[in-house]
Amino acid sequence: MAIQEQLDRAARNARPVRLHTRDGEVLVARLLEHDALRLRCVVLTSSRPENYAVCDSTGHELALDALERVTLLTEDEAGRSGRPRRARG
Repeated sequence: MAIQEQLDRAARNARPVRLHTRDGEVLVARLLEHDALRLRCVVLTSSRPENYAVCDSTGHELALDALERVTLLTEDEAGRSGRPRRARG
């Protein structure tokens, strides 16, 4: 399924997503908004937590062309996503 379709489904169903970026980062996030070019999300976990500030309460923005793959998660999957370390903020 295409990235945009996965993001649409996640937003419609208020489901968390796992985002794989082209530079190798893996994030678990909640979408705040998205359009054809970018998404804004709250990062729950990341393989690179140093990229996220403690006070990043307005969310983090990613360009859609930076994404390689998007996977919809259940709440349970998002909660036990133990491989990526906890993002701060």
